[in-house]
Amino acid sequence: MQLVFMLLFFGGIFGGGYWYYTDTQETIENLRENNIRLAVAAEDNEEALDTIEENFKVAQEQIIALQERAEKAEEYQDQLISKLRRHDLTALTMQKPGLIEERVNNATAKIFNDLEADTGAVTDK
Repeated sequence: MQLVFMLLFFGGIFGGGYWYYTDTQETIENLRENNIRLAVAAEDNEEALDTIEENFKVAQEQIIALQERAEKAEEYQDQLISKLRRHDLTALTMQKPGLIEERVNNATAKIFNDLEADTGAVTDK
């Protein structure tokens, strides 16, 4: 009878030890898999951050270029305002209607072509 109890006792200890070992190995394997997933996610996040930084730099460069173009447009606007203040277009139109009409039409066409080019529209000219 004591032998049976001893066998059951040691069998329980060995069985518990075996179960603990296999459970621990399974947990370790799960942790390794999770670590690999985390490493891949970290790489993906780093690549995404690099892309975002590059896009941000490009956007900054485009904003600077746009500001420069806006400054040039304001200078051109100031020039036009200055010219219009120096000339009385109403009187010139009455004196030389053909000359003024042609210049106004050409300037208007140029402005529309420039607008179309700036917005990416395809022009026929």
